[in-house]
Amino acid sequence: MKKEQYTTRIQLKGYGASQYQSRLITKKLTPIDIEKRTYIYDLSDVITSIKQYLERPKIQSQTRRKLESILKVLLERLGNVVTVPFIRGNDPQLSQVSKQLFDKIADVDRYFSELNANIATIKGKYTP
Repeated sequence: MKKEQYTTRIQLKGYGASQYQSRLITKKLTPIDIEKRTYIYDLSDVITSIKQYLERPKIQSQTRRKLESILKVLLERLGNVVTVPFIRGNDPQLSQVSKQLFDKIADVDRYFSELNANIATIKGKYTP
């Protein structure tokens, strides 16, 4: 299981959600795994759940801002890749170097999101 493809309630709490909000977001979701006593949820399911929750008309503005910021972080963790047409260039060597550069940037983004997930887990565990 890829580390960037799942999240826990503790991580959600570390990203800024309250314990109640993290439970509410994951309430209807089925955990994909249990590690020790922690339920692990699929990241795309959690994102969908947050989007559905944000569609409710009566949400406090502070809660909405908090959930939107959490949603932004979780979407970054997915690491969606936009394909770039490297073949269309006139210089094949430049196209190859550009492709390698974008691959390295994607790797750095992936490591950065894993680091942020670890930080959120630590914050969630030790924040009252």
